[in-house]
Amino acid sequence: MKIATHSGNFHADEVTAVAILKLIYPKAKVIRTRDEKKLNETNIRVDVGRKYNPKTKDFDHHQKSFKLKRKNGVPYASAGIIWKHYGGKLAKSKESFEYIDKKIIQGIDAEDLGINLEDKNNIYHYTISKIIYSFSHDRTNAWIINKNFNEAVRIMVKILSNEITHLINIEKDKKRVLFEIKKSNGDYIVFDPPTPSWKETVIEKSKIKFVIFKYSGGDWWCSFAVLKELDKFENRKLFPKKWADLTNEKLAKVSGVKDALFCHKDRFIVTAKSKEGVIKLTELALKK
Repeated sequence: MKIATHSGNFHADEVTAVAILKLIYPKAKVIRTRDEKKLNETNIRVDVGRKYNPKTKDFDHHQKSFKLKRKNGVPYASAGIIWKHYGGKLAKSKESFEYIDKKIIQGIDAEDLGINLEDKNNIYHYTISKIIYSFSHDRTNAWIINKNFNEAVRIMVKILSNEITHLINIEKDKKRVLFEIKKSNGDYIVFDPPTPSWKETVIEKSKIKFVIFKYSGGDWWCSFAVLKELDKFENRKLFPKKWADLTNEKLAKVSGVKDALFCHKDRFIVTAKSKEGVIKLTELALKK
């Protein structure tokens, strides 16, 4: 298997496209060239060749005839094209496929095509595209550029692999999380043993306010306030104001829970030494 993309300077869209293909074909050789004869000797051509034809494995978007857009209006660049045609081999469900496209791929395509993603408040977002582009700053010679390209591909392979694994775990744990939601009192869930993949299902499928589990990095229990929406830092309910930033004896005295350990200053997490203690803290918070 030989994958071709253009030589010279590189961007996140073709780096991501190649990374997707490398996840599917780990032993594939990547050839960076603009030479038509060499391109014709490869199996898949990405971001080069000025043709879009899935049947012949040509996936370029630079020609005027290419006008492919998503339903939401975001146009496709190379990352999106390859995810569109090959992402189904990696994502295990339609939901996972769309999640990766929305969370990672669309932003990369948009930046490559000059669509402004900056915040209204002029906050500079150091995006995946900008991280990948930082690898192309040194253009001393072709060897350096190719070396940095390969390093950027390795990073994108890892990012995509992490996200895909996370989505697989969400799907795997979904049945258990839904069962725990159903048997809960509607306000909080206790995961014992814990599951790291509860967030998406709890937010999307319930009105649960707090999730309780034993902290994996230590011998104590946590209660987390559930977000109203994924990736938006607004919680359905917070712990009491008078608990904020208190620890150990001070928190125990104010709350009346003897083994209370900590309440974050922003009141979205409390901890206690025991499961019973953190449940008590949670139930007290629900009454406030």
